[in-house]
Amino acid sequence: MRFCSLGSGSSGNSFLVKNEQTLLVLDCGFSLSEIETRMSQKEINPENITALFLTHEHDDHSRGIFSLADKYKKPIYLTHGTLKMCAKKIRKSYQLKFNIILPLETIILDEFKISSIPVPHDAREPVQFKFESQNKSLAIITDLGFGSNELINSIKEINALILESNHDDSLLRKSRYPIALKNRILSDYGHLSNEQSFQILKKINLDKLKWLGAAHLSKENNSPELVLNSWKSAFKKEINIIDRDFGLNWITI
Repeated sequence: MRFCSLGSGSSGNSFLVKNEQTLLVLDCGFSLSEIETRMSQKEINPENITALFLTHEHDDHSRGIFSLADKYKKPIYLTHGTLKMCAKKIRKSYQLKFNIILPLETIILDEFKISSIPVPHDAREPVQFKFESQNKSLAIITDLGFGSNELINSIKEINALILESNHDDSLLRKSRYPIALKNRILSDYGHLSNEQSFQILKKINLDKLKWLGAAHLSKENNSPELVLNSWKSAFKKEINIIDRDFGLNWITI
């Protein structure tokens, strides 16, 4: 199994997961032209996409997914709640195939087993995803307010993990963000702080975890150094920071 990121942050998020036969896209938070450019940089032809998965309706995850799916005639997997909240983004001219998934549902696509994981976030019916293929497993977990028991149980034996580490609490509280936005981010339906993501790491089997990456870092209220300092006492191997603009080069597990 291989995976990469086209970018991860408040301006846009997208991840690719593949094996020899299958190419899956998780979220498309960039415009269609930007997605195509970033895919080309990762040596990916959108014609080869097998399916797209959408975690929730927020623009930094959904901005270009419907135009991409329409242009290349690819199916989209998403929850009913996410589809309802995205109705205004879907042009009448689009010809789209939707596959409605349920939280905790498992989908089989070729050699991939994909599991949807419900998470607490201020969206209609958000889920995150775990990918399994050829005895390898990867979870991509962003946009959640805290690590629920369902989440921990789903990822505790994972081989590779991309985990949100959005903000440093102190920086966020001191920031110029409006109070309402601070409260949203800090709530149980907001985003994971460095400390919260660290606590999740402490609850999973780190002996099984071979690769770890931090995603969705706030440009204003976090830094790679703060994430590394927070996580290094839990995970002794290399910790990777996914760049908000460049993303992440291909990783093989």
